[in-house]
Amino acid sequence: FLTIPAFALEKETAKRQFLGSENQPGWLEEADRGTIFIKRLSEMDHDVQTIITQLLSNHSIDGRLQFPRLNSTNEVEVNNRFIFSMVHDLNIALQDELTNRETLDEMKRRGGKIVHIPPLRERKEDILAIADHLAATSRDAHQSAVSGISESARNALVNYSWPGNIEELKHVIETIIARQPEITTISAEHLPDTIINPEKKGEYMYRFKLKDDAKFLGRMMTTSLKLQTSTKTLRLETVNISEIRRIEDAAFAPPKFKYYLVRLKDGSQVTGAILDKKLGIETSFDPAYEIDPQNIASMYIA
Repeated sequence: FLTIPAFALEKETAKRQFLGSENQPGWLEEADRGTIFIKRLSEMDHDVQTIITQLLSNHSIDGRLQFPRLNSTNEVEVNNRFIFSMVHDLNIALQDELTNRETLDEMKRRGGKIVHIPPLRERKEDILAIADHLAATSRDAHQSAVSGISESARNALVNYSWPGNIEELKHVIETIIARQPEITTISAEHLPDTIINPEKKGEYMYRFKLKDDAKFLGRMMTTSLKLQTSTKTLRLETVNISEIRRIEDAAFAPPKFKYYLVRLKDGSQVTGAILDKKLGIETSFDPAYEIDPQNIASMYIA
């Protein structure tokens, strides 16, 4: 079982790493009769995704793959299973061109299946069990004295929205134990302030894509958003929003604007028209940038 972080792959070396060279086997041979798990596909360079697509196109449905190592004419046959993961919603990853559609289509042609795992904020009942497991694993790795997590810390972990999902939870637990191996209990005072005080405005970084394809990262400085649903007008606190997505009606050519889908950090969602005319955003290029919310194509926690 070979785990490869997609964001670490570079187009100049990826082909050699997978195929190997004349006297050096690559990852495909290393994982022969096993699994290659590529983490965070949507963070992979598009040129590297193209290399993956080419590999998959030569991959039989039963897993066999024939290829020569680089600088060699002798063919090697291996049998691999590929698993890919991403933290982004698949539809958003495709819409924002984070993932090549050709790569996904090739996966499907090879008999691949898509499994959606709800984000951690939508399965709060799992947070403490995962946190306990991560604490035990990290304790053994760092020879720590930690024996548990206090009640106050457990409440804070459950009430936090975890925009980075399990990877973020893992980072928090491991960082505490690595830096303070002498503590016996992880308490609220050891947790980052963003978890203890999740109500802070502008705390989260969002990835924006506008209708004109402009893309940027920013923090929302406007504190609330007015939404008109089919039955009532809502005022949503922006700190509670995890995603906004423009929905188009494909029945028209070109597609016609239908409504905005707004997902909240507690896992609920609401649809309707955004009534506000301005949304204040702090960005790297302008600390007081303003956009018309009607120009949003998508927006989600980065």
